[in-house]
Amino acid sequence: MAMQLSPEFQPSIRGAHYYDFPKGSNETESTRYGYCYAFHLIKSGKGKIAISGKTYTVRKGDLLYFPPSLRHSFYSDPELPLSSYNVYCELWLPAPSDTHRHLAWNVSDFDPTYLTRMNPDPAIDRLPFHFPLQNHEPMITSFEHLVNHHQRFQPLSSEIAGSLLKAFVLEFIQLSQATFLTDYRIKPIIDLINQGANEERDYETWLSLSGLRKTQFHDLFKKATGLSPKAFWTRAIMKQAAVALRESNRSITELADDLGYSSIHHFTKQFTAFYGVPPSAFRYTST
Repeated sequence: MAMQLSPEFQPSIRGAHYYDFPKGSNETESTRYGYCYAFHLIKSGKGKIAISGKTYTVRKGDLLYFPPSLRHSFYSDPELPLSSYNVYCELWLPAPSDTHRHLAWNVSDFDPTYLTRMNPDPAIDRLPFHFPLQNHEPMITSFEHLVNHHQRFQPLSSEIAGSLLKAFVLEFIQLSQATFLTDYRIKPIIDLINQGANEERDYETWLSLSGLRKTQFHDLFKKATGLSPKAFWTRAIMKQAAVALRESNRSITELADDLGYSSIHHFTKQFTAFYGVPPSAFRYTST
């Protein structure tokens, strides 16, 4: 079961901006100690980061997360320096601390009076320091959007940025806690089914598109979704059916036809097995 965040989780933004690492030597970036929580989304360039004795190669689309007081180092390529969207924030305070100090570059200069509040919480404590977001384009867009809103001096922009930060952190927690891993050959099939379950239900087509052997495809698909391909398709088509029943007053026969069923009886039987009630009953009890 997924972890639940403490009700005291109330993120607020200390600072958010776009940053170009300098060309050439970057000695000033080699050691950092943060006073608050920090998220960096790599926008371009090449480089590495060192955290707790481990080094990661970073590239466009990588998300970096640093809890307060964690020593970390950036090593930006002198010819192709990094650029990033950076967010410095509180996670347990409804309003940011009244300070512009987010970082110290020497442990002897670290002043704990600027340190943000830190609550022990399993969901936050287990967040990875390095996480690739390349396959999660909406999150990338959301992160950039929150930084841009924070930079604006328009009505409601700060409230929008704060709400986007909370949504982003929650989704990051959700992704990092995911039990299942999605193989790159399986993801397009999952997307295909989710986007048009009524148009694509051919197991052989899915298998061909994946380029995998049957057993391998089935195993990887189940690892990614927790379901067999057929069961995943059934869930997707049933979700579409439920939406159609809520959003339309068309007849059950018409909806079954729209969803690709040759027989209303087959549709009704499958729907009832999935939701526990027939489509007609679901329509009038789901509001």
